[in-house]
Amino acid sequence: MNRKRVKSHVLEKIMITLMVIFFVSAIWIFYNALVNHIIGPEIAMIEILLIIILALLSQTIILIRIYEQH
Repeated sequence: MNRKRVKSHVLEKIMITLMVIFFVSAIWIFYNALVNHIIGPEIAMIEILLIIILALLSQTIILIRIYEQH
């Protein structure tokens, strides 16, 4: 089976883009929670922390797969 490898710099750019998207969505959730009083700031902080944890875990998994290729 012929497997094509993806360059590591391409995956790093994708990871950075995803991290920026996660960051913007976390700020948006926190802002809406404070302005609209829909949810409390504690729940908004929990959501932000969950988004950050998911981003770090996905980054770790992708980096492990990059280094396994070499």
